[in-house]
Amino acid sequence: MNRLDTICFAILISFPAIGFSQESRRGGTVVRPAASAVSGSSQGVPRPARPAGRLASSRTKQSSLLQDPETIPPPSEVIIQDEGYVEGYADGYSEEGAVYEDRGSGCSSCGDVGCSSCGSSGSGFGFDLCNPTTLSGRQLCISLPSHGWASVDYLGWRQDGMNLPPLVTTSANGTPQGQAGVLPGATTLFGGDNNTLSNNMNGVRVRVGVWSANRPNAGAEGEYFGFGQQTQSFDRNSTGVPILARPFYNNVTGLQDSELVAYPGVLTGRVRVDATSQLDAAAVRFRHILCCSNSCGYSALNCGPVPAQSRFDATLGWRYMQLREGLMIQEDLSSQLTGNPGSFLIQDNFGTLNQFNGVELGVEWMGRRGFWSLDALMRVNVGNTLQQLNVDGSTQSPKGSASTVGGLLAQPGRNIGSYSNEEFAIVPELGATIGYQLTQRLKFNVGYTFLYWSNVVRPGDQIDTTVNPNLLPPAIPGNTFLGPTFAVRQTDYWVQGISIGGEYRW
Repeated sequence: MNRLDTICFAILISFPAIGFSQESRRGGTVVRPAASAVSGSSQGVPRPARPAGRLASSRTKQSSLLQDPETIPPPSEVIIQDEGYVEGYADGYSEEGAVYEDRGSGCSSCGDVGCSSCGSSGSGFGFDLCNPTTLSGRQLCISLPSHGWASVDYLGWRQDGMNLPPLVTTSANGTPQGQAGVLPGATTLFGGDNNTLSNNMNGVRVRVGVWSANRPNAGAEGEYFGFGQQTQSFDRNSTGVPILARPFYNNVTGLQDSELVAYPGVLTGRVRVDATSQLDAAAVRFRHILCCSNSCGYSALNCGPVPAQSRFDATLGWRYMQLREGLMIQEDLSSQLTGNPGSFLIQDNFGTLNQFNGVELGVEWMGRRGFWSLDALMRVNVGNTLQQLNVDGSTQSPKGSASTVGGLLAQPGRNIGSYSNEEFAIVPELGATIGYQLTQRLKFNVGYTFLYWSNVVRPGDQIDTTVNPNLLPPAIPGNTFLGPTFAVRQTDYWVQGISIGGEYRW
């Protein structure tokens, strides 16, 4: 035998040992392929024959060259699933029904699909609900806690309309002066419904939260949402045609009556009504993950399995809300009577402020399926509302002179003054959000929110159209208001609408 033949023979003899000296390391788990599933293989018992047509991986091809039973790895490193099959591969590879799983990775079973195909942290899935502090690296160039989230949403909401009595009326030309603008025969131009300030409101909502470094299932969140001042106005000017008037109930005569603003040959005038409203809210809450689960779902878009998660959180915090509203009615009149000239500037003002402070209890469910998510929340706020009402009225005659206390619907001794009260209130909130994961950290959201507030005061409900004409400036001395004592009226309030925005996690 020459030297070359000797070298080739030595390599052939040592090849099986070389094949079994390799170890597979995946996910920190060391797995060695087994030569046989029979416990007596160390005594040289031949391994079972492979079924016909069975495919072999590179590992099984190496194991088929095994000749020396002394090279079989210890049985403690092998997990036997069925006769002739070995469990322990991290890649989920299977041969004729044998399923190889990495039991050391903690991945839940995914049925017939390997865990690497639908694990919660799979590539492209994005944020892991069950482990919110697993995102690595600080992505923002500012000093922030290691793990947290921030979201900004545009709010397109609608609020409960303000209830108003009829404030401005008109009548057909030729109506006698004593009947002009008098209800029920007159036509209402403004008021008389509960639709005031019910138009769309544009606002913003900001949420920022962090997860605890010591307790990964606990976190804290701050929230603010607010809207710019909403305004609805009515403005009408007339030289006498059309007729303009302000209706009221005359408690001296016991009949419906009106104050003329414009009437042919008698008065020219202008009447303007401005209603305003502004809502702001803030909250601070602690969040605790109650439970979370991983599973596999099917996506019709992907035509295959996708990771799915479900999580329940409990929240406890404090909520503040403020609703500031106002209503102003102004008349600018000029007499056309040559025997009784004059001008008047009359104004009524009703302003309210509601401030809620209370404890917030809530629960939130979050669900993920692939890139899509659905969140739903329910919160109940229980606390106290501070109610404040201010009623004011003034008259200038002639215009530009010193003001006299009292308008038309705001009269001294009747309702002018400031009022304050504290009332128990509840503020429940319901919401749902659909999201799409754009990147691992950035998500696009579209949501809906409904929020209710009990026991608030609003300007329109404080208007009592019962008037004593003898108290209109200049008041007739010795007259007092005849009728029931003024009382502050409470009502309920709600807002609802959609939100569109984004969420970033780090």
